[in-house]
Amino acid sequence: MKFHTVQKLFLCLCLSSIFAFAQETVELVRRQIKAVELETSREKSLHDAEKKRHAEFIEVGRKKVQALSAQNKALLAEIDSLKAEIKNLDDARQKTTGTIHWYESRKQKYQESLAKVIDSLAPAFEADFPYKNEEVVKSLHEIAEQLAKGFVNADDAINRTLEIYYDRIRLGYTTEVYKGFLQVNARNVPGTFLRYGAVASVFVSNDGNDVLWLQKTADGGFVWNNVSEDFAMRTALKDVMKVAEGKTAPRLVSIPVSIPKEGL
Repeated sequence: MKFHTVQKLFLCLCLSSIFAFAQETVELVRRQIKAVELETSREKSLHDAEKKRHAEFIEVGRKKVQALSAQNKALLAEIDSLKAEIKNLDDARQKTTGTIHWYESRKQKYQESLAKVIDSLAPAFEADFPYKNEEVVKSLHEIAEQLAKGFVNADDAINRTLEIYYDRIRLGYTTEVYKGFLQVNARNVPGTFLRYGAVASVFVSNDGNDVLWLQKTADGGFVWNNVSEDFAMRTALKDVMKVAEGKTAPRLVSIPVSIPKEGL
């Protein structure tokens, strides 16, 4: 009887132990399942987030590709436009170059023609009132030569030529006393000149022996008229020179002016 009771007690204890173990195992399984579910949920969230990022990346990439494609089309269109503009500019450049060559050719011909005209003025100045004529003629030849060679432009050449004309015009409004040399009977005589405008001139040598005045000839030229043998005329012209030089008191004096008969 006792043994049977002990068996029952042992059996109860075994059953209790098995039940307690089973409960513990179920709880452990539940915790593991819950942990797995949590891990699965976390992995799913990470997967969803990664999937979302991937989709966003794909969308951003697609938009970038579209933008690059649009930029490429715009760039190709701009390149075509620039090519057309370059061609237009090249055509315009060629046209301008042709115009420049034509202008330069015309300019060269004009300068050469103008140089000949300026050079042709020299004889008129050579026959003009005898005052620095050689210098004027030399200046005209230099202007013409420089213009023909392209060293000066047409405007400069014209201005310089006009300045020579202005100087000759101003010559008629001035009086001047200056030292110089005069060719008298093959002699180069030093003395003093009195120029009255561009109509009269008197020369008295330094030693007073040679006295001449400028006379205009019938053909438009000029000749020095020697009055050294004409005592009255020589004295009068010496007095004129003294007044002009300020060596005597100022007073009215007479200056010989020659006018050809056909000019009267």
